[in-house]
Amino acid sequence: MVDVRKEEHGFAEAEPGFEAERAERARLVDAFLAAMGEAGSPGTSRKLGSFMRQLTGQQEDRYWATQVEGDEDGVLVFADGRHGWERSFRHSDRPMSPDDEIPPDRLADALRAILDENGVARPSELQ
Repeated sequence: MVDVRKEEHGFAEAEPGFEAERAERARLVDAFLAAMGEAGSPGTSRKLGSFMRQLTGQQEDRYWATQVEGDEDGVLVFADGRHGWERSFRHSDRPMSPDDEIPPDRLADALRAILDENGVARPSELQ
């Protein structure tokens, strides 16, 4: 019989700083969403297929997108808090590998860019 408690359950257990980075990303996104919410969420786009969600009584998918200098891939931040590299959302709404996770410093750069593009004051967490 295999002791499942000792098996690895995804890449999170193989990356020592994963939980700390996840907490930092959540803190940054929470501050960003609060600032955007207070400003009326300017600059959002509607995700393709979102209209059908709205017709069936679900919340439509709204997001912000930007490209950070030095990165080949764009960054998406959804109004519900999902965020990451644009390429990773082509496959799934959840990261499938460590490469799908955006480093907190790059996420912070993207969030600052989106705030600036939309004329929203930066919260203290994103100064």
